Amino acid sequence: IAYCKKSNIGFLSTGFDIQSIDMLVDLGVEQFKIPSGEITNLPYLRHVGKYGKPVILSTGMANMGEIETALDVLETSGTPRNQTTVLHCNTEYPTPLDDVNLRAMLTIRDAFGVAVGYSDHTLGIEVPIAAITLGATVIEKHFTLDRTLPGPDHRASLEPDELKAMVNSIRNIEKALG
Repeated sequence: IAYCKKSNIGFLSTGFDIQSIDMLVDLGVEQFKIPSGEITNLPYLRHVGKYGKPVILSTGMANMGEIETALDVLETSGTPRNQTTVLHCNTEYPTPLDDVNLRAMLTIRDAFGVAVGYSDHTLGIEVPIAAITLGATVIEKHFTLDRTLPGPDHRASLEPDELKAMVNSIRNIEKALG
């Protein structure tokens, strides 16, 4: 948190249970990121919602009914819908391009009247850039110092130069979109 403040970076961490959510509140977190595995955990969502802070909600393998229920629970618990961004997500690592379905973001946006984003597990930087052109306001992309490290996320993660290229490309696309 201190490093983020010093570097003018917003701090964000995902709490996977109620105790972790409370700890993040005590640490001064300004928004919550709900992992896709908790989208159907209604007590968890009620607890997050009662804080009334902005929420980034990852959908994972959720269907439209589960997304709607999650949004309703957050809203009735205290988090206004206009403070929730829903991330379209595919949980396969790495995600094949044929399985991305970026237009699902538009379906979610239109069905629920929320801001949308994309949680990307594809290789490379093209898909998050394309998501921006379709209206994504949040991009989640895994980052590693070395893709050859052991563990499930490294292979589908960006290394430092790639992350920089992705961010620069997104910023250029944002300028071009006007």
